Amino acid sequence: MPNLKASVRMPLCFSLLLGFVLCLQAARAAEDDPGLLRTLQTDSANIENTYYLLTWFNNDTSPYHGVYLYGEGLLALGKDLGVELDFPTLDTIQPFGKEPLIMGPIGLYGRYEFYHFGAWNSETAGAFSLQAGAAYGFPNKTFKWIGSSWSIEALGGYRAGKVFFQGNYGFQGGIDPQVQSMLKANSAVGFNLGSDLFIQGEADVTIVTAPFANSSCALVPQIAFQPGEWLFEFGEAFNTVPMGFTEIMVARTF
Repeated sequence: MPNLKASVRMPLCFSLLLGFVLCLQAARAAEDDPGLLRTLQTDSANIENTYYLLTWFNNDTSPYHGVYLYGEGLLALGKDLGVELDFPTLDTIQPFGKEPLIMGPIGLYGRYEFYHFGAWNSETAGAFSLQAGAAYGFPNKTFKWIGSSWSIEALGGYRAGKVFFQGNYGFQGGIDPQVQSMLKANSAVGFNLGSDLFIQGEADVTIVTAPFANSSCALVPQIAFQPGEWLFEFGEAFNTVPMGFTEIMVARTF
């Protein structure tokens, strides 16, 4: 007969050890935090355990415009290594009920932070990393552009006092023929107004190379509120046709 006490004790000890390691890792990440606040579409380059929930909707009130809900999580595997999991977006068309709710791609990406200096309490700080991975798209008949893709990206950020600059620059390649291959360049600037309030702005440039050629740029001013480990952001893109779009994000760091 197996030793039940030993069988129970081993998973318990492992769980306690894992919890202790994660606590030490979280404390070290907090000490090294460069004080960079991600924007709605521009990720911070530093690695920390964070989960995001984002919604996007077109401000055009006419029927048949898109709405989506998106989530992602970044898990720190070490001081310089992390894994990002992009949960499937939930896509639909207004008015609700006319079209089914469709699951978008699910993605898995590895991130390596190759350079880091300063911390949240230093006058200057920065982080730079590389990220690569792929996403699997579920076939559907409503949003025919959904499919599988791969991507590689460079992320960087620099903070001087209350001002910080960030950028994400990379390429997405379509695996399925209907998926767009594109160059992406997102650049952001932010300013700490004091306490937990921030103003930010970003320019998101997309250059589609296949299966057709196209380019676009969205300018998104936004405001952010960061009480403790939570982050709330709201942004409006005014230069997109026809009525712009609204983005809202909630994030939690662990």
